[in-house]
Amino acid sequence: MPIFAALGADCTVLDYSLAQLESEKIVAAREGYEINIVMADMTNPLPFSDDSFDLIFHPVSNCYVEDVYHIWRECYRILKPGGVLLSGMDNGINYLFDDEINSKESLKIVNKLPYNPLKNQEEYRKSMENNWGIQFSHTIEEQVGGQLKAGLTLTHLYEDSSNEGIGEYIPNFIATRSVKK
Repeated sequence: MPIFAALGADCTVLDYSLAQLESEKIVAAREGYEINIVMADMTNPLPFSDDSFDLIFHPVSNCYVEDVYHIWRECYRILKPGGVLLSGMDNGINYLFDDEINSKESLKIVNKLPYNPLKNQEEYRKSMENNWGIQFSHTIEEQVGGQLKAGLTLTHLYEDSSNEGIGEYIPNFIATRSVKK
């Protein structure tokens, strides 16, 4: 948000985490910009009117929801005509391999994709025991195809890598720019 505010944007941040929203308030106060704070669950209808935003920045957060189609439909609904959706997404490969990768010799496939611990009791148990929270992988069809299905037009796509774990060997993130026509 500080970057968007520095560029002159009227910023609204939506998050389900009270701790994250408090952090946003602290940074805004420290840096001297106004920010609208909204606590909401992105799996529900978003608390905004149709055609409300010129830009939505959607960071890598789809990994916390099971159904991403709903999110793309809501983004389309609240974007103004000509509005832009900038999205960061995990491409799913991170869930395929063991997190404790030290070298390419230690790569070990541990999960099937798409990864959904709600459909596998052992994966759910490990997630809870390790305090990972519940995360999901999504297919490119869900991520990029879902934006198209919602009515958005894809204008740019970028692959990136975290440069750690499996990201040392293959791009593990995607960023898209889509527009509501």
